[in-house]
Amino acid sequence: MATSETMAGGTFTRIGPKECADMLEAGSAVLLDIREIHEFDAERIPGALLAPMQEIVPSTLPNQDGKMLILQCRSGGRTARAAAALISSGVFNEMAHLEGGILAWKADGLPTICPDPSRAVT
Repeated sequence: MATSETMAGGTFTRIGPKECADMLEAGSAVLLDIREIHEFDAERIPGALLAPMQEIVPSTLPNQDGKMLILQCRSGGRTARAAAALISSGVFNEMAHLEGGILAWKADGLPTICPDPSRAVT
């Protein structure tokens, strides 16, 4: 179940893997993978868009037309910092993150794209 809190003058929502999957399937959310390119290439959540954390420029992120923007990393640690920065930028007043990242997604048995299983996220 999603939980929300105030962060940097905006709303930060923590979303579990199954709820995230449901939102993506319904078309009510966009998943932004903020890991590095090599991490994304090794294994990713289907439909996730890549935006490495160090390269994010808030004003250049696409307008999601009312969809929830959900940040995702490996285990959830990077997304809180990125969400605070995006909210503080003034471009976004609401942000969510996938609690536990791709590791939690996989632990819940949800699918990933993994071109080379020897490089899977562990």
